Amino acid sequence: MGSALRHATLKVTGESDRDVRETFFGRRGVVRLTTWQLPVTLPDMALPTRRVADAVLVAPRLTFNAVVYGVLPTPASAALILLREGPSALQWKALGDALVRFAQHSGPLITKLGQVLATRSDIVPEAVCTRLEALYTRQPPMTTPRLDAALRSAFPQGLPFSKFDRRPIAVGSIAQVHRAELVNGERVIVKLVRPGLQREIDRDLNAAELLVDLLLKIPGYARKRTRVAVSHALRDLGAALRNEVDLRREAKSLEEFGRRLRANPRVRVPAVYREWCSGRALVMEELIGEPISAYRARAKTDPHGARRVADLAFKEIIKQVFEGGRFHADPHAGNLIILPDGRLGLIDLGLTGESGKRDRKRIARAVRAFVSGDPDALCRALLDFGILPPDFHYEDFKADVEATVRKKGSHVVAQMTGGNGDGAGSPNRLETFVSDLFRVAYRHGLYVPPSATLLIKAIVTIEGVARSLNPNLNVVATAVPIVLSSLRPQWLRWRFWRDWSFMEA
Repeated sequence: MGSALRHATLKVTGESDRDVRETFFGRRGVVRLTTWQLPVTLPDMALPTRRVADAVLVAPRLTFNAVVYGVLPTPASAALILLREGPSALQWKALGDALVRFAQHSGPLITKLGQVLATRSDIVPEAVCTRLEALYTRQPPMTTPRLDAALRSAFPQGLPFSKFDRRPIAVGSIAQVHRAELVNGERVIVKLVRPGLQREIDRDLNAAELLVDLLLKIPGYARKRTRVAVSHALRDLGAALRNEVDLRREAKSLEEFGRRLRANPRVRVPAVYREWCSGRALVMEELIGEPISAYRARAKTDPHGARRVADLAFKEIIKQVFEGGRFHADPHAGNLIILPDGRLGLIDLGLTGESGKRDRKRIARAVRAFVSGDPDALCRALLDFGILPPDFHYEDFKADVEATVRKKGSHVVAQMTGGNGDGAGSPNRLETFVSDLFRVAYRHGLYVPPSATLLIKAIVTIEGVARSLNPNLNVVATAVPIVLSSLRPQWLRWRFWRDWSFMEA
């Protein structure tokens, strides 16, 4: 077998030997450590065998990167951190920074997992979450050869640009973004998928599925509720990654949003140049405007402008959730700009969500129960979002939810109704509170599907953006008319209105 491995030829979607070695050992130039090749085409193997083969490829690479980037520190590096920054830094700060370096050089699956964990303080410590947020903005750009390969793959007939800026304006684990100019002089944005990513994702997912299957079968290793949650989470993560690799989905989302917003005088999305788009490239109009963060910076000198932008951004995203049915699922400040004519510009629609009538009712019930101080109704609303494990205990879950509400509920309600006067820069208590509720759900094995997570994330994110511009914004009173208008039939709207009427006082 060893001889066969040394002398056989590897044929995996036409990738060169050098690329295989680089993928295997990471991207720090240690490519001469192996010259062996597999005698099979991995996609043609049976699934269990392919998972084992992929694990053989992936495990040494991740182990090597873990040592190189400090996730598995050597005694010397651990001692240095301990002496320089103390025990608490060694435990969390150093771990978070090491995880960022490890993820950046270990492929899209590990990076995406790190990004997910950055939003899940219910699973990992808050200090680690803060460090992992760097994975959203600090990604290594493609090397010149890889960028050339990405351009050749995306535009096999030749580049349609008179100018192409090779310096990326944004870099992610899946793709990076460049400015360009068409032959007719129009300025465009070009998004390019990293070459060879689809196969790398498939290989990493196969290895991860094998590892999870093995771990969950160990007697006593995990409770039944944990097995269900982990299996669902891995499946959802794989689906999300595969969707992101195909830029045709984002092009379709942009076109759909464009049609929906055509009659809306307050919002705009970039136009898509469909003739130049493919699964590997997205060419769209460059929207010129001022980032929302600029209004936040001058909120003291131009409070009226900041309040206007906060109201515009919050209302339009909430309308997408409750009226449009399809919404921008990542409306952070970097993805929102104000155009010269005052309209809200939405960019980077790579992550979108859908909300049906049932989703809207769920959100309305949950917020109503929370604001009105009804923990039992809040528990029922939360359970309606997720999938229960076989050994779920409602009374224990309810007790934990009530404890969370008692601890932080009044402060969150005060902030949401604009009556706390904390000022700009104060912590987002709603975001922290929602994280605490997710922690409770995770502890009790309640699986919340991605569709619900995206919906909640979008609302929490835009609430934080709006409140950073106008700390006194009453987001509940602002959202209630939009929520009520989305409820049908009329009697249902009236029932909700009775419960919300106290907000008018």
